[in-house]
Amino acid sequence: MKIAVIADLHYAGGANPAIASRRGEIADLLLHRAIHRINRLIKPDVAVILGDIVNDGQSPDAETLLEQLAKLLKGCSVPWLIIPGNHDNLPLERFYAHFPRPPDWVDVAGVRLVPFIDPEEPGYNARREAHDIERMRAARSGWAGPIVSLQHTPLFAPGLVNCPYNYINATEILAVMRECGIGLAISGHFHPAYDLVRTDGIATVAAPALCEIPFGLLVVEIDGDRVTAARHDLRLPPELGLVDTHVHTHLAYCAENMDIRKTFALARDFGLGGVFFAEHSGQLYFDAKNYWGGACLEQGMSGAVPAADRSHLYFDALAAARCPASAIGMELDAAYDGSVLVRAEHEARLALRLGAVHGLAALRGPQPDMAKAQDEFLFLVEALLKHGIHSLAHPFRVFRRGGAKCPEALFAPTVRLLRQYKTAAELNFHTNEPPPAFVRLCLDAGVPFTFGSDAHNLYEIGEFALQLELLRACGFNGDLKDVLLPVRAVRFHPQPG
Repeated sequence: MKIAVIADLHYAGGANPAIASRRGEIADLLLHRAIHRINRLIKPDVAVILGDIVNDGQSPDAETLLEQLAKLLKGCSVPWLIIPGNHDNLPLERFYAHFPRPPDWVDVAGVRLVPFIDPEEPGYNARREAHDIERMRAARSGWAGPIVSLQHTPLFAPGLVNCPYNYINATEILAVMRECGIGLAISGHFHPAYDLVRTDGIATVAAPALCEIPFGLLVVEIDGDRVTAARHDLRLPPELGLVDTHVHTHLAYCAENMDIRKTFALARDFGLGGVFFAEHSGQLYFDAKNYWGGACLEQGMSGAVPAADRSHLYFDALAAARCPASAIGMELDAAYDGSVLVRAEHEARLALRLGAVHGLAALRGPQPDMAKAQDEFLFLVEALLKHGIHSLAHPFRVFRRGGAKCPEALFAPTVRLLRQYKTAAELNFHTNEPPPAFVRLCLDAGVPFTFGSDAHNLYEIGEFALQLELLRACGFNGDLKDVLLPVRAVRFHPQPG
């Protein structure tokens, strides 16, 4: 049984001048990123959020902030429960006006979770009241499986852990836990966290603060009497120097909250070595109706009209944000005839060119022709490669988006083309699942990769945990520099003779 533990978001409407390391102003993005990681990688049986959801429960915007986080939690694909912490100091009924209030206990995958909301004591400590101590005993009645105590404040035998916070009646609580066979206490509150420690049959652990770099959460696994706990950081290890080669701007028709200046700041926060902006070329030259309706792919650049051209807004916005020329790219759309949607004068300004197959004529209509679609795909891929792109964006996603199964027969010929034209394949998980079989073929053939978040929301910037896990699952455990395109040195490559 696996539990994802999130604690200490300290969500606030602005930066904390008193404690700059407490990044509560981006707690919504951090929670969104954590939920994405939970849904797609960690895949626990349950998630628990252990308090200090906002930084100041008495602030005028506290309930607005709580509601924003509540909306994000609706996107969590596993059951979850939430308790307040000492910073969530608004009336309990107001806190739970935004979240489901947990019952006395919750049973998940053979484990009983017992949440506690304990009163604060001086020194940021806590105390468990008599009725909740009796609830610990009641939780054991008729239940033979493991029981976990969930609380905001750390709970441990005095002197066991180098942590300044504890329960003033910890000795009494732990005695009842031993009496009832409650073998694990999970807490938050202590931002640096502490590792799993055991004494007299009871294990205790504190989760890291989500709001402080490296933006960690905790993954606890229970298998009978065996308990493990591992930290899981949302920030990439900066020493990897990873570059996100596929970040969108506010000009994307499908953008949610993108902001160029914030992108640079978050890239540093999330441990990236750099970013490239790569706006959809079709969305810069065509209005939304003609882009989403497919007219841009049917007509190519001959259908682009000056009134719809927003390319100048793209370059102007990047300049206004002081974006270096070395970080300017574009996601070049391939029209059905193999032409590329870009003007020469704009292409000359690009440091990175992604090529994308966003539509196949053979997949349109009520009865797609898969044989024609496969031929069309290879034709468009080669057209992009001949044009001179650096990386093929989200290979094969066009089939997934078109409601068709990704044809495995395309993997080998696509790899041959990428190798022939010395072009990288993008590993991109934005509404996408890169096929492991294709990735293995690329590794075997020496085809390099780029990592692209395809970020349309700020939380997605540099979210590469899935890319790293995919490479590991495909058998690669070496130096990433050996398989990633050195994007700081990319240039147009010569076409093969």
